[in-house]
Amino acid sequence: MNYITIGIHYPRQEHKDDIINAIKKIAQPARNCKGLIDTGALVDDKNDRIILFSLWESGEAALEASKILRPMIAELPFSEWERQPSDNMVGLQRVI
Repeated sequence: MNYITIGIHYPRQEHKDDIINAIKKIAQPARNCKGLIDTGALVDDKNDRIILFSLWESGEAALEASKILRPMIAELPFSEWERQPSDNMVGLQRVI
């Protein structure tokens, strides 16, 4: 069964481009991870947020990739760039 992760970021206006550029930078190595089906970001201007997603062949593939990607993410100053903490959804179960 496929595995999806979703992250919602709430950028401070002056750091919106910083977050988008960081996402682009992390997406490159993510695309080289085994088991990635798709990844991307959507800008929701009306609600002033950025929605990230990644779709994986399995939870195991996502977990293995996180060993590479999480340290890169941890180095970024999201707490300075965002007006509130991001919402991160992992381990979601599809019901329909």
